[in-house]
Amino acid sequence: MAYLTTRALNGLKQYQYKPGGYTILDTIHTPFWNWFVELLPMWLAPNLITLIGLVGVIASFLIDTWYIMDFTGEAPKWVYLFAATAVVVYVNLDCIDGKQARRTRSSSPLGQLFDHGCDALSVRLLLDNTQCSFNFPCGWPAALLNMTIMVPWILAHLEEYHTGVLLYGDGLIGILEANYALAVVHSLTYFLGVDFWGWQLNHLLPFHAPWPIEVRYIFFAVFSIGGLSQVVGQIYRVLTFDENNLLHEERGHKELGMTSRLKHLAYLLIMCTLGVWWTSDPTPLWGLCRTASVTYAFAYSLVASQLIVAHMAKEPLLPSAWIYAVMLLGCLNRQFQVVDVRLSALLLMLVAFAGYMHYVVQVINQICDHLGIRVLVIKTAQQ
Repeated sequence: MAYLTTRALNGLKQYQYKPGGYTILDTIHTPFWNWFVELLPMWLAPNLITLIGLVGVIASFLIDTWYIMDFTGEAPKWVYLFAATAVVVYVNLDCIDGKQARRTRSSSPLGQLFDHGCDALSVRLLLDNTQCSFNFPCGWPAALLNMTIMVPWILAHLEEYHTGVLLYGDGLIGILEANYALAVVHSLTYFLGVDFWGWQLNHLLPFHAPWPIEVRYIFFAVFSIGGLSQVVGQIYRVLTFDENNLLHEERGHKELGMTSRLKHLAYLLIMCTLGVWWTSDPTPLWGLCRTASVTYAFAYSLVASQLIVAHMAKEPLLPSAWIYAVMLLGCLNRQFQVVDVRLSALLLMLVAFAGYMHYVVQVINQICDHLGIRVLVIKTAQQ
């Protein structure tokens, strides 16, 4: 099954990356990244660097799942240290892979797609690990808090689709800051234990609070304020951007204009709403919330990947309807329990995984064939 038309492949071939929104932390890290990339062998493919980082995140996620299936409880201390290390390694490798591509003259649209595709999958996995370190159970608060990271991330790519520029931050808060914040959470849990997050701060306040204020709530407030500030700016820029300022080569066959912008925002709103609905279940059934979260990870990553491909190929955005159906079925069965909720959740997760992997593999193969490159190997002149 071919997901990309010849027109889309030709449009993708002309793609040029236009990043923006670099932060102070990015500037501070740049000398280190420039130094480190020079230590790498010239045969090391940039996509392989990205994949190594993702494998570390997946390994950390699986370890957390083994020890803390339902997000609450305490794992061995090394689990939290490993989670912090996985975040730091991943985000730094994610910033180095592009430099390695330019250094080895192997830059390609596939590299950009592979990079952002791995990011799309890692977002939810990293947040699940962080929820474990917070020792925070499933429910509406946890589901909504995760959106303070997931919504800004995918909105950045919608903004790129309509404006041609990818802004991952506002000059103050960006991807590096967000990932380091997650690493700080894991590190504090490693040093102080999961009970630290439940410490009450009411006695330190100069006024009487009608409810307990725990340490974790301070972090939640910071994440929420940072995320919401990003979302407001992103939606404003998407809705107010003058499409006449979009370069001709960025237009292609995209769906532009206010109607399309609202439609695309609706696509993302529905996906996020279904994700919150399904992962907000506080039912104490072993593994149910984790299964729903993994399914949502595949659904979110698939829709995000299709958005990224649509922008790079300059094509209309057409998310797969079937993945929305999978999420909706999971939500409805959780609500009305027509069939066994754990069995249905497991089956829907497998369907989402199979569909996501089929899309990823097929798109990568199509692009490799069209561009005459390999995904994890730098192709030499002799090859």
